[in-house]
Amino acid sequence: MSKAKRRPGPKQASVKFNETALIHSALAKRKKGELIDLLVTYSENEVSIRRDLENRLGIEKPVGLMVGDIESAIATATDFDTREINYNFSYDHESYEAVEKGLRRLVELGEFEEVKRLCLELMKQGSYQVECSDEGLMTEEIESCLKPVIQAIRQESSDRAKRWATAMLAADRVGFICEKPLRKLAEIE
Repeated sequence: MSKAKRRPGPKQASVKFNETALIHSALAKRKKGELIDLLVTYSENEVSIRRDLENRLGIEKPVGLMVGDIESAIATATDFDTREINYNFSYDHESYEAVEKGLRRLVELGEFEEVKRLCLELMKQGSYQVECSDEGLMTEEIESCLKPVIQAIRQESSDRAKRWATAMLAADRVGFICEKPLRKLAEIE
């Protein structure tokens, strides 16, 4: 009696392919310039890849570029589909993190006028997003962005800090985002 050879079926494949290993192998065959071009192309098309590369490479941007990035991150973070008003719609947590990081960096650089302007825009757009959502789940992210700025603005002259805090309170469409620290800064009790 002769034994018939069995061919392995899909579940019995003797070699398992690791997609990451295949990519690694293909990249290892490329020249340095090609790899750089590939990374730059991906970073141009994907904001998350660009942010990751900037962080990993320790890239320090000029203030003008940082401000543009923060403005873009605010727009992305606070964006939502108006057809989902009064629902718990999804929002971009990573963009809120980028806003917070950018604002912190501008504070470190002493760019208070830009920081205040950006925070006012965040309050307008962010509080509208909270107002339109069912439970305002993004409130914590907005407050995380604003609290370090409020702390820093306390160091400024009291009149300028009061005017900014008053403007922030007026821009808050829901009336509770960082309300206590802003009222204290504006000396409104």
